Amino acid sequence: MFKFMGQGTVGHSAALCALLVVTAGCAPDTTTVPAAQAEDEGPEPVAVTVFTDKVELFMEYPRLVPGLEAHFLAHVTVLETGEPVRSGQLRLELSPITGAPKTLEAPKPAREGLFIPVGSFDTSGHYDARIVVKSDQVEETIQLQPIVVHADLKGAYAAAEADGGEDPKDAVPFLLEQQWRIGLLMAQAERRALTQRLQVPGEVEAPHHAMAVVSAPLAGRLLPPESGRLPRIGDRVEKGQVLALLEPPLTTSDTAQLVANETYHDTLEMELLVREFDVQAKALEVEQALQQSQARLEFARQALVRIEGLREKDLGTVAELEAARRDVAMALREGEGSQALKESFAQAKERLDVLRTRRASVRCSATPSGPQRHALVAPISGEIVEADHVEGEHIESQGAIYRVLDLSRVWIATYVSEFDLAGVGDAPGALLKFAAHPDRSFDVLGELDGRVVNVGRVVDPETRTIALRYEATNPGGLFRAGMFADVFLETKRAVDAVAVSEDAIVMDNGRPVAFVLVDGETFEKRVLELGIRDGRFAEIRDGIQEGERVVTKGAYLVKLASASPASFGEGHAH
Repeated sequence: MFKFMGQGTVGHSAALCALLVVTAGCAPDTTTVPAAQAEDEGPEPVAVTVFTDKVELFMEYPRLVPGLEAHFLAHVTVLETGEPVRSGQLRLELSPITGAPKTLEAPKPAREGLFIPVGSFDTSGHYDARIVVKSDQVEETIQLQPIVVHADLKGAYAAAEADGGEDPKDAVPFLLEQQWRIGLLMAQAERRALTQRLQVPGEVEAPHHAMAVVSAPLAGRLLPPESGRLPRIGDRVEKGQVLALLEPPLTTSDTAQLVANETYHDTLEMELLVREFDVQAKALEVEQALQQSQARLEFARQALVRIEGLREKDLGTVAELEAARRDVAMALREGEGSQALKESFAQAKERLDVLRTRRASVRCSATPSGPQRHALVAPISGEIVEADHVEGEHIESQGAIYRVLDLSRVWIATYVSEFDLAGVGDAPGALLKFAAHPDRSFDVLGELDGRVVNVGRVVDPETRTIALRYEATNPGGLFRAGMFADVFLETKRAVDAVAVSEDAIVMDNGRPVAFVLVDGETFEKRVLELGIRDGRFAEIRDGIQEGERVVTKGAYLVKLASASPASFGEGHAH
């Protein structure tokens, strides 16, 4: 997007007209030029100010006449930084309606920010023009309005008179050299949705549920947890984490009870060992009886098979066959009984093992080898902010040992005058500014995902204010408990207002003013009628039109120049 600030005259650049006397081989015809004009330094030159998305071009050149060599003074500024283009090359490309195109080149800057392509024209007419800048800082093509080459000096004077006009009443000259020196920046007046805000003091607080004290439930000696180290200030802890152990002192009766418990458990252990020995011995006897039963069963089965074979041959008696079958049945019952007894002893062995395990756990809990210890657990997740005790120190009952603070979310407490409360409402939006972060502002309900926690119901009798509290996230832990903030509470909105940055507004004799660009080296001081001011932008009800460019960075120095323009306007030599 390109914007032309206009082509006009500039009084301080009249020296450019002297360039007209340098010819390319023949002198212009002056017989038709009035005598008064022939005696001066030539017609007023042309000044062009053009903006692209990347650069500002301010170019001055004499009224063009065929045969006269012309110097085009092209000042190029990088918009993002306000710096001059210090290197590279510049081309002025010209295309007439008929005839061959023409290119004037400046292979390098004459000095920082200034390129001077030089050339002459053979024929009059209108030339489509553009400038191409190539530099390490920026590369840009700048489209210009058509450049006019007049038929003679009389036509040049007529054009200068038609274009001529007086500077604005409150014009302030401010040369590009001065602008570059201070890094002057400008911005366009644009339509914005604005929010009027009330500035009130505020303070960052830790939410009530975000601070926890870990205290001693009883007196004792402070010892580290199993991790081997007591937490220190700045350590991050999680809810349920064991922070330390507290070892209470043992009394004489406690010691006696421990000895008695130890003796009792030793007796139980001996009894368990005897029982286990008896069970193992009986188990061996049952195993032997089972093996004997299995052997007798096998022998009885073999005898039965033999008798059955003899009976088939009519060699054995029926009595022998019945006796063999009876022996097999008895051997089976004996084996089943032995197997059942073996399983019973196995179950007894399992119960003994369970009793042994249970006894060991009871012994550990009821009769420890050392003194009892009480675990101190973190009630919330957060950061240790207080840890005043060391390992081995004796802690009194109910004494504070650690303070844990969770500032992942914070409270912002503000105090609103009772006279302003009606304009604030129950849930106003708010912007925060901190002295620790002067270049940033924070939107509580938007960027910080905040909400109103409480609007006070009691007016402080001394300050006549009401407390208003927000809860908000703490991005990157930037906010610290106790930090002061300037809080800008939303009171009114303007949806489609012409607005400029607050940086563009300075006070002059008690009136808000801004400096609007007329051309590359001239600004106009405008008295403003302001509307809503939201901390970043101000509504302009009168004084600046949408699209006009105003000084943002460096506005105060331009104001000083308006008070003493001579001291700021000298020294512009090409």
